[in-house]
Amino acid sequence: MTVFVADEGLLGLRELVPSNFELRWYSGRDISRSLLEGADALLVRSTARVPAHHLPDSIHFIGTATIGTDHLPLNRLAERNIAVASAPGCNAFAVTDYVLTHLITWAKSRGRRIDELTLGVIGVGAVGTLLNQRARELGVRVLLSDQPRFDSNNMSDHIPLKDLARQSDVISLHVPLITKGAYTTERLLNADVLSLLKRQALLINASRGQVLHEHDLLEQTHFDLALDVFPNEPVISDALISRSWRISPHIAGHSAEGKYRGTKQILMEAASMFGFGLNVIDDEAFLESVASARPICDTLGEALLKVCPMAEINRALQESMFRASEMEKPGLFDEVRKSYPLRRESEIYPL
Repeated sequence: MTVFVADEGLLGLRELVPSNFELRWYSGRDISRSLLEGADALLVRSTARVPAHHLPDSIHFIGTATIGTDHLPLNRLAERNIAVASAPGCNAFAVTDYVLTHLITWAKSRGRRIDELTLGVIGVGAVGTLLNQRARELGVRVLLSDQPRFDSNNMSDHIPLKDLARQSDVISLHVPLITKGAYTTERLLNADVLSLLKRQALLINASRGQVLHEHDLLEQTHFDLALDVFPNEPVISDALISRSWRISPHIAGHSAEGKYRGTKQILMEAASMFGFGLNVIDDEAFLESVASARPICDTLGEALLKVCPMAEINRALQESMFRASEMEKPGLFDEVRKSYPLRRESEIYPL
């Protein structure tokens, strides 16, 4: 019998995996060694702690239903010949819903028209590319910055990071966490870059928390912050909570469609490796059963605000974590994250 150990939040896994498989579920950030004994594969999300030295020899495959893999010890897994699969682009549409909702809400609160704004997108992979397209459809001017793609001749409309910082009313980060090499993204927007932002601009980070440094953010107070990820996640300092216009518990990509895509993508890789077929189900009926029917609205702006209202989750996270002790904050962060209801996406996008 094939045995999969899986995060309980992997949407659709039970429905898609053949009935003769054994599924062992875990919750939280840690996975016990006893649960992994005799298992063939481990399926995780971004919150998982995966120490390679604790994995039994029976594990031959790890799938992460996320666009990034920086939470996995890739070098150690490669040394042990453990195959790794991720789900690039699975939640791209959900993240762009999140960013555009913030853009619209922030503009309204500041008395700005969105068709008069300039959006700077840093990182032009799956999310950045889609955000560029969707923002332009709303009438927003978009600037793009992606130094690695420009240097490899894969991008002609790149502008340098500091120029983007100077010219943008809203900046949205969509880069992976890279800590070594020529294109490190750790502390990518340092104090020097942040000082160039327009007064009363909006900086949105839904990529990785370490792309920004807390000291820099607290020192530079002339722009607004919307943070879904944090430098010391899952701990958010009271100072950073007070500094931010909006915060959310790493849920920018948490649409029903995005989660379901992620599960399907890593399962297709596992199916190829282990030689099985996925169960065929009615995707839309399943999504409606776990979330709701996708709202039909007259305009994209209306749909965005309907599917992705962020004021409530901001309030819940602030009220839960502010003035809590550092020991309490990780658990409180995860509680608010788990309580966030699955949302639908604003438009139909391929599953």
